Amino acid sequence: MADDAGAVTVVREVDDVETLKALSDPLRLAILRTMMSDVRAAHRVKDIARLLDQPPTRLYRHIKVLESAGLIKVAQTRMVSGIQESQYQVAQFALRLSRDLLAAPGNAGDLADAFAATLNDFRDRLVRDIISGRFQPEPEAEAKPDPLGPMVVALDRRLTPERATEFRSRLAALMEEFNRPDDEEKAVVPVEFLMMFWAPKDPAEESAVQ
Repeated sequence: MADDAGAVTVVREVDDVETLKALSDPLRLAILRTMMSDVRAAHRVKDIARLLDQPPTRLYRHIKVLESAGLIKVAQTRMVSGIQESQYQVAQFALRLSRDLLAAPGNAGDLADAFAATLNDFRDRLVRDIISGRFQPEPEAEAKPDPLGPMVVALDRRLTPERATEFRSRLAALMEEFNRPDDEEKAVVPVEFLMMFWAPKDPAEESAVQ
C-alpha cells in the first residue's frame, strides 16, 4: 500500500530472512531511523553521517545493504565534481515482522539478533535523553500534568485467553492508527516509542500438540 506522497509504503511487512538480517545491525538501524524521521526527504550519505557523528566512509556499505533489502531507495542522483552522488529515501513509514517469519523455528537466531539490535538502539537513545535532561518525569501531583510527559510501563502478568487477545488487538489497532503519516507542517513533536508483546509458549507443549 502506498500513500499519495509518492511510492512510500505505509507499513512494510518483513517476511524474509535477508531483510531481517539487514535490520540486525545497530548502525543500519540508526541510519534507517534517521531517515524515517523525515520519510519524504531525500538524504545524502554525508548528511546522515553528520547526524550520526560517523565518517561517511563507514556508512556506504550499510547503505547498500539497506538498499538491497528494499528498506531504502535511490530518490535522485546528481553529478558533484564529476562524481555521481545518490540521495536516498526510505521505502516505508513503519516496519512489521510477519507472523510466518516469527513462527519459523529456523529463524530464532536471526530474530534474536534483530531484537537485540533494536533494543540496544532504543536503550542508547533513552539513556542519551535521560543524561541530557530531555527525559522529564511527571511533575508532582499538585502540579499541572504534562500531557507529553514520559510513560514507562512494564507488564508481566497472566490474563485469560480472551483478555490477552483483546489486549493485543487493541495495541495493534492503536499502532495502525498512529503509524500513518501526520500533517507534515504540524508534525513537530519527536516521539520515542517501542512496543513489544508476546505470550510465551512452552516448546514442549507445542510439540505435543503437533
